[in-house]
Amino acid sequence: MIDWIGYGWMWAEGSGPDTYFADLTLEVPRGDVVAAAAVSGFSVGLLERDPGSIAAYIRQYAHYDSGILSLRDLPPDPTNNVLPIKDCTWIRFRTTVFQARAFAQGLVFHHAAPPPAPPEPNPKITAPKWSVRDYDVHVGNTKLGSHRIMALARGSTLPVRKILARSAAEAARHFGVARRRVVTRPARRSARRSGSAARSRVF
Repeated sequence: MIDWIGYGWMWAEGSGPDTYFADLTLEVPRGDVVAAAAVSGFSVGLLERDPGSIAAYIRQYAHYDSGILSLRDLPPDPTNNVLPIKDCTWIRFRTTVFQARAFAQGLVFHHAAPPPAPPEPNPKITAPKWSVRDYDVHVGNTKLGSHRIMALARGSTLPVRKILARSAAEAARHFGVARRRVVTRPARRSARRSGSAARSRVF
């Protein structure tokens, strides 16, 4: 991953039989980089019918090799224009022109420090399993309600008795009877009758 990009400019102009050059030395915080040299604009003439030429490349760099600061010279070759450098501290770029003028850039793409180890992946989220029990709520001998409890099949801490007692107390207030007359008991498993005649009430 690229952390940041540093760059500087080079400009060279020359006419006549000699080659001219412009160097750029760019210091960077110690680390892994990719260095690149690129021509961004130019014009080329002729000298005695010979065309001019332009080149931009990396000429030298310093880096740590096994903990020892080392200097590396590279051949003056235009193909040395992109180079990964480990544990680098600075780079020297060069632009050369013959019967030409040119603008060029030396660029450094600095690698970000390795990211911290990712956290442990979250466990796969799945729907829990439940333990289901049904209860009937009676006032006297008349069934007036029901209560389904869906507790976790594993590790349940559901206070079932308190919940049933609270529900029964609400029923007692609604029906206007003493709390002791409301009885909650496990339901018998039976086929449900369709078309109940009881009216729906909210409480």
